[in-house]
Amino acid sequence: MAALDFKLEHPENGMLYFDPTIGWSTIVQLAGFVVAIATVFYQMHAQRNLQREKHRQELQVSTYEKIAEQMSFVSPVGVAMTFQIFYEALENAVAKKNETGTYVPPPFDPKELDNDFKKSSMGLWEIASSIQAYEIVAPNIPLFRKALVIKLRQLGGAYLPLVQALPYLLISEKGITDPEKLMIPDEQEFRTLQAKVDKFHEIAYDVTSFLYDIQVEMQNSLLGTLFHRKVPVRTPENKSYIVLTSEDYEMLERIERFVKES
Repeated sequence: MAALDFKLEHPENGMLYFDPTIGWSTIVQLAGFVVAIATVFYQMHAQRNLQREKHRQELQVSTYEKIAEQMSFVSPVGVAMTFQIFYEALENAVAKKNETGTYVPPPFDPKELDNDFKKSSMGLWEIASSIQAYEIVAPNIPLFRKALVIKLRQLGGAYLPLVQALPYLLISEKGITDPEKLMIPDEQEFRTLQAKVDKFHEIAYDVTSFLYDIQVEMQNSLLGTLFHRKVPVRTPENKSYIVLTSEDYEMLERIERFVKES
């Protein structure tokens, strides 16, 4: 406690004055009080930071889950495989016709094939839109999204020659219903068709690979700090393939050129 000494008269002039005298115990108590207040404020600040960090981590996980969930259900490779199966079935049908004289076209419906592609394409463009909404999560995601969009456009361009040929090769309710009136490809036409199927499959693979790359990039950016590790980036055997990654400066330059030149 402070020892407050009130002296009514000044020793020299006899006037009234106030002479407070603070003891060491008071200083210690004041210091303890200041430390206690500082500790409370520090704890409050630390708690706010902890809550902010927790919210940030929850937002990171939620953002990744939204994008990853969409990517899990959409892939154009399935459509590409269907076209490859169709091509092989068409080859077998023509071979049997040459043996038996009777042509039985492959049991594929052009409308169903078209619907499968439209469903896949719609899902892919929705993914591109979702990625655009979360471009802020990593510096190079905007560039990677542009590369993906270019591939999606190429995929549509590769699909068009295939869908245009289907009505002439398959039985259709609103097209050719008589097998004898269907176009039966010769050797040169088969090579042309195979080239179109191969091109579609190659671009479909590129799209799927780009989706995987973006998923890895977002996973490492959003979740890497939480789990203190990173997922390895894709390493294709063919070094000419583009990989969407921030880990390789030269690859980033290649991606920028690809986007600029496409």
